[in-house]
Amino acid sequence: MKNVTPPVAGPRPVTTPNASSRRNQIVILVVFVVVLVVLVRACSGHENKYEHMARDLTQAVQNNDYASVAKLENTETAAEMGHGRLGTAADRLAPLGKIKSVKENTPPGDGDRVHEFDVTFENGSVHEKILFDPQDKIFKFAYDHVTRKK
Repeated sequence: MKNVTPPVAGPRPVTTPNASSRRNQIVILVVFVVVLVVLVRACSGHENKYEHMARDLTQAVQNNDYASVAKLENTETAAEMGHGRLGTAADRLAPLGKIKSVKENTPPGDGDRVHEFDVTFENGSVHEKILFDPQDKIFKFAYDHVTRKK
């Protein structure tokens, strides 16, 4: 025959967490929230700083907005950019429609300040190469591979 003791009748004793275990719970929660925020931001697909600048420049060129382009360029480049050169670029980029996305795809062999982008529009796409000066102003801008959707 087995000796079975019946459970103790009455309420169980209540234990309250001490200060260090409560602090540990809060630290774990804060770390979890920070990691979650970092993961969400990494997966959200926001443009980086240079993609944003490329978008602003491309939009200004499409609009043939000389003042906006000049604000993004350094003083030497802005002095070289004439209205005729800007107008020619606007004539090529404006028919492509609204910008849908700008994605940086700089190859490892490019210089430190060189950034390359694939810009997708409603009616086509273009590849851009931008050289930034140390103050992150545009020093040189070139586009090629203008592709129109049929």
